[in-house]
Amino acid sequence: MATSRSKLSYARLFDDLRVLLAVHRCGSMTRAAEELETTTSTVSRQIARLREELGISPFVKSDGGWLLNPRLSSLIEAFEHADGMIFSELSRVSESTPDEARDIRIGALPSIISHVLVPAVKELWQERAHLRPVFESRVYEAGLGMSDVALVFNLPETGRLKTRRCGPFPFALYAPRGWEKGDGWASLTDRYSAQYAEARRAWFGSDAILKADSFAQVIPAMHSLGLAAVLPAVMAAHEPDLVRVPGSGLDATRDLYLIYHESRSEDADLRAVVDWICRHLADLPNAAEEFPETQGRLYTIQG
Repeated sequence: MATSRSKLSYARLFDDLRVLLAVHRCGSMTRAAEELETTTSTVSRQIARLREELGISPFVKSDGGWLLNPRLSSLIEAFEHADGMIFSELSRVSESTPDEARDIRIGALPSIISHVLVPAVKELWQERAHLRPVFESRVYEAGLGMSDVALVFNLPETGRLKTRRCGPFPFALYAPRGWEKGDGWASLTDRYSAQYAEARRAWFGSDAILKADSFAQVIPAMHSLGLAAVLPAVMAAHEPDLVRVPGSGLDATRDLYLIYHESRSEDADLRAVVDWICRHLADLPNAAEEFPETQGRLYTIQG
């Protein structure tokens, strides 16, 4: 039975709703516990307590994780907005102590983190020396998760989020010099590349002979084993021994979007981070047309 308003502990409710929001964003109690630096059993206990206080189950278990009970959608949106506003106001108050470090959690593709954002951190510090970027690798995660700001290919269908289009993010087929069609190719694991597997298998005429969890693992395999692979152009630009293979039809460009919660719109630090990210992503060169070092390394397939 739901707790009456007169008996409701708002301090405890706030804490329980914070856990509810974490599970909603993370999709599982285990991941939420990691983010909150507590145990899964504690998260489970607080969700059970919230169920008792509200009189309904906060989540419905599904194959993909825990789905928020639709009856609580408005409640969690209100709490998320309030939580963001409180965080923004605390940040404004802390501006009077600029020497105190402030974490900003940035979720993005590993290739963007390593080849675009990390090299530009000094520029961010010139504007906001007290900020401490906390980079979180995200590949196909949907929504904001526990990040303050995230870069995504697909915009979430729900949530009170602010969005900005950052520009195109190109991928292209690369190979070591001297590679010929039939020499073999590498790929990400099916978790990340299943939707492209058929087209790539048809062009190469064979299955990938090696699969890895990240492009950072694929690239050393390309060098040591002489394999071709589709890579983010921004990573290939830093690999002088890899050349672009034209005419494969496997090149692709995805639109990249930046998202953050609307309650953080007045957060000056977050706005500075958003502008910094978009500035460095807006002019990412095209794989074939704008990388001068890549343009000079186009490879003509033999055979």
